[in-house]
Amino acid sequence: MNSLKNHLSLIIPLIALLFALESILLVTRTLSDYESKLGKNYAIILASTKELDLEHLRNKISEAQDLSPIDSKIILERLSKNVSQANIVLLKKSLPRFYSLSLSTYPSSARLEIIHKSLKEIEGILRIETFTKSHSQIYQLLLIINGSIMIFSSFIALISLLLMFKQIEIWKFQHLERMEIMTLLGAPLWMRSQILFRLACIDTILATLIVAGGLFYVFQDPTLLIFFQELGLNPEIFSPILDSIVLLLTGLALSLIAVWIVSLQQRD
Repeated sequence: MNSLKNHLSLIIPLIALLFALESILLVTRTLSDYESKLGKNYAIILASTKELDLEHLRNKISEAQDLSPIDSKIILERLSKNVSQANIVLLKKSLPRFYSLSLSTYPSSARLEIIHKSLKEIEGILRIETFTKSHSQIYQLLLIINGSIMIFSSFIALISLLLMFKQIEIWKFQHLERMEIMTLLGAPLWMRSQILFRLACIDTILATLIVAGGLFYVFQDPTLLIFFQELGLNPEIFSPILDSIVLLLTGLALSLIAVWIVSLQQRD
């Protein structure tokens, strides 16, 4: 019973730590995919007296991906109901050229201001519509979500690490007599702390298996898949196999480092 309690005392913090890491991975991928889709749907409207060229715009803006002319006939057709044909002809001659500029990535608010200034320097451009208000609201929301998850996950990870160190110290005291004898015999650090390394590795593998099992169960839930499909998110952001490998390697690295640090205290 005590042996099971000792193992659970490390497995539970490890599960919390791996869960926090997985949350960071998922949120980072989700926001990156969502920003990519926003970038494809987001467009800047330009009004210019001269014909614009995409290559010329790319010299000013590296993110410029596509430049599409906007047909003004739709606007003129709507006005034709209330405006005479002669005025329509004059209006058509005086109307500037309208373009829709799409970007390869979704820009930050600071970058959008730079893009706006760069476009204003191009000769012929009369008006630029970047939809700054709606853009800023969406971008700030993404930053708030990302920041909240990072802070919460980091807080969980910190507490988990402290609990891991505490449990490894308990193991060290349980095996202190054996470790002191090996120290007197001149055994190196890795050899006298072998039992601690072995326990940490076993518990890390068990914790990773539990988290990986939860990932596979959640990612196969049809309700969750339908929800993310409705949001238009790429299903490739879910990678249970790759994530399990990353979690295992990270968990082993942190556990072994924690054992090493605690074992070094034996020298004092």
